[in-house]
Amino acid sequence: MKYKISILISIITCFTISCKEKNEYKTTEHGLTYKYIVKSDSTLLPQEGNKLALDVCYYDSNDSLLFNSQDISSKFIMDFTKPTAEGSTINDALAMMHEGDSMSFLINAYEFYLFAGQTKKLKDVSRTENLRFEIKLKKILSPEIVQKEQEKKMEELKNEEEELLKEFLENNYPDLQPTKSGLYFVETREGEGPTVGKSNKVAIHYTATYINGEPIYSTYQKNDPLIFDVADPLVWPCLAESVLYMKKGSKATCIAVSKLAAGENGDKAMHIAPRKTIIFDIELIAFK
Repeated sequence: MKYKISILISIITCFTISCKEKNEYKTTEHGLTYKYIVKSDSTLLPQEGNKLALDVCYYDSNDSLLFNSQDISSKFIMDFTKPTAEGSTINDALAMMHEGDSMSFLINAYEFYLFAGQTKKLKDVSRTENLRFEIKLKKILSPEIVQKEQEKKMEELKNEEEELLKEFLENNYPDLQPTKSGLYFVETREGEGPTVGKSNKVAIHYTATYINGEPIYSTYQKNDPLIFDVADPLVWPCLAESVLYMKKGSKATCIAVSKLAAGENGDKAMHIAPRKTIIFDIELIAFK
């Protein structure tokens, strides 16, 4: 039974358009090699400025899968730029697709990697090697539609963040009030000496988690404290504000809503999604 399932899985590729068809590839007068797998009845073609909702897979000359859009996003969207002159690039391929079409294209690997800015891969491919692209154009979207969808999604995330924060505070700090900025600060160990000022430079250890307890990062792991100027505008507001309530040796927990931490849009570099409240356990080691 397992053997039969493995055969079935090997037949089903990244999406339905990857199945083999009897029709042969054709080549346009400008050198683009293509074939239809599913041809829709739609007359809609991409226009300059549209965003395209796609399923995309591509394979090397040995038929090994190199990329599957569904591995990185359930809704893979690309900006469409209309080619200035007809040719055989990936943009030329997208330009000839109608909404709902599924097509296969053979695109020169060297030219594709050069176009995509993946120059490190150029040394590994020949000038004549092709990549096989399997593309399904699911939807042609105007920038306005995409913007509305993003706004709707952000509103949903905003409501979710507020509900999670409310539940967390009720369960853990029912009487805690926020500062003027919206930060929730709880001193867990009192330090000694003067408090930090806005002109100071501080060194802190911290552990950061999401509101559900999922860990993000801890400076303790590598004994690598964070050092920053309190007035530095690049420092997350929650950290800059928290240290102002602390003395040397102080420990505190700060509950930072997204706008005071990674931002309402998150931080891609740190892999933090939009609208995430973060909890910091901070220890002020030193300041000057």
